[in-house]
Amino acid sequence: MRLEWLELEDVVTRERERVEAGGLFLLLGAEPHCDWIPAEVVRDEKGFVVTGRDVPRRQWVDGLPPENLATSVPGIYAAGDVRSGSMKRVASASGEGASVVPLVHAYLAAPGER
Repeated sequence: MRLEWLELEDVVTRERERVEAGGLFLLLGAEPHCDWIPAEVVRDEKGFVVTGRDVPRRQWVDGLPPENLATSVPGIYAAGDVRSGSMKRVASASGEGASVVPLVHAYLAAPGER
């Protein structure tokens, strides 16, 4: 699974445009609004994305939990407001966003392990 494009909609004119995208950053606040995320990405009872040790054990690989900001789908990470258990503050989201960068780099550098 990989993000390749986004469909953007003007909320006034309802005009839609598809644009190429290699990544996406969302600032969601205290409401998750994560219904667009594939069902394979586990969410908690409130709809926030579950990461790390909170991912159900049946989805751990080789009995090990995903990395701290990794979701139930390898290569998909969650940071900041969208993540279950996050502080829902700008500074926290910024720090988590920065922390996820090396995880993404490591994932992309190891294609033979997928």
